[in-house]
Amino acid sequence: MGSTSKCQYCEATLSSNDKQCPSCGAPNPNYVEVTPRKVIKPTTIEELKEYCAERGMPLLRMRFFIDEDYKQPRAFGIYRDGDKFVVYKNKSDGSRAIRYSGPDEAYAVNELYMKLLSECHNRGIYPDGKPDGTRSAAGGNGSAKPANKWVRILQTLTPFIAFGLVMLIIWGISSCVHRNDGYYDFNDGKVWYLHGSDWFYTLDNDSNGDWYDGSTPPVTEEYGDYYQGSDFDSDWGVSNFMDSDTYDYHYGSDSDSGSDYGGWDSSDTDWDSDW
Repeated sequence: MGSTSKCQYCEATLSSNDKQCPSCGAPNPNYVEVTPRKVIKPTTIEELKEYCAERGMPLLRMRFFIDEDYKQPRAFGIYRDGDKFVVYKNKSDGSRAIRYSGPDEAYAVNELYMKLLSECHNRGIYPDGKPDGTRSAAGGNGSAKPANKWVRILQTLTPFIAFGLVMLIIWGISSCVHRNDGYYDFNDGKVWYLHGSDWFYTLDNDSNGDWYDGSTPPVTEEYGDYYQGSDFDSDWGVSNFMDSDTYDYHYGSDSDSGSDYGGWDSSDTDWDSDW
């Protein structure tokens, strides 16, 4: 059933299972989403991967590389090297800071896990559960009731107006970030696709081939000269990136649509610090 509280707009009784007030439709700040998950706190690399998958985290966009020795700038990662587990950060200039290198897998995983949570919390995302201190105390003693029905109506509509403005801002940012999205041909035997700031490629004339991520194209400046368009053309002899498993993994419905990670901007991370 969950805990109960009072709606701060119409004073109806709310359960923590109610996403919105059943009476006036206002958002419930005490709503707690209950989702069955297998991994609560990971202690191995495999559990860390499963933890992220269960929560629909778009790891490429977040710049976290689990079980991978990723070489490009701006990345957090963990991988196994023989009997050692290495936790690292690649800075903006491409230099690497080693957070941990040793035999303790649980310790290594926890180091990256805590950094992952920190980056999420900095963006108002709580994959480990929303802390009590961030919840509003709805219906507390001494809260003033609306002076008249127009004030009550305005208070009811305010969250929806604010939500609309936030979505408009996100849409504007997304439009700028993705304005160069599409297919590119650098005449290097590959077809490339740019999504935001992330590059992917597949081999020429391989219509059933996989798309690979984490690579940098041969041209990083004035790459607009090689732009083929945003719409897929089967005459290229390759598979459609938007239909690929790679696209589904990073940007599909589980990791993007309707989730808190859709507006993640990796440029908000302090990439110049050691950790």
